[in-house]
Amino acid sequence: MSETLTEIPGGAGAAIVLDAGETVYLRNTFGEQVVDTWALSRADPSEVLSVEHTRRMNGRLYPKAGETFWSNRRHEMLKLAEDSFPGTHDMLVACCDPWLYAHYGCPPGHANCRDNFLTALRTLDIAPPPVPNPVNLWMNVPVSGEKVDITPPLSRPGDHVCLTALMDVVVVFSACPMDITPINGTDCTPRSVHYAVRPA
Repeated sequence: MSETLTEIPGGAGAAIVLDAGETVYLRNTFGEQVVDTWALSRADPSEVLSVEHTRRMNGRLYPKAGETFWSNRRHEMLKLAEDSFPGTHDMLVACCDPWLYAHYGCPPGHANCRDNFLTALRTLDIAPPPVPNPVNLWMNVPVSGEKVDITPPLSRPGDHVCLTALMDVVVVFSACPMDITPINGTDCTPRSVHYAVRPA
């Protein structure tokens, strides 16, 4: 029997509760969609997935299959158990927020990943911590020397990752709403992604 997938519409977010050992499967259904990703400890939401600590503990700029995402208290939070994408996922760039869209000249109220993070946690009655920097799944951010570029994605329809919880966590996904720059493809159109929770 095929598993039931839940949609996250393009530009929207979702919070997913995982027990230690459970896995969330995330599919880039149409390809090219960036998904900002966070995790928080359910025991203490001030303990969060930290890209800064993850880079330090893994000794890499980018995560790869089999590696761990670490918390701001140097605890293992999530394992990148599976990754079909041959490219890299970004751990350098901050999430989009109201001030970025103001910088681009957009009117107030533009959907953004920061607000998606806050809204998703409030649906679970979790008081959000200060918004951490996310793991930007499928975001194409090549680094050359000291230069960092943000370029159109290389992800393909059906690419997927599996994230296994190493503690009781809440995972937050935001199907990035960016429609000004080609972060989500040259047509600048956010698209839906889909997920399913798999038991331990």
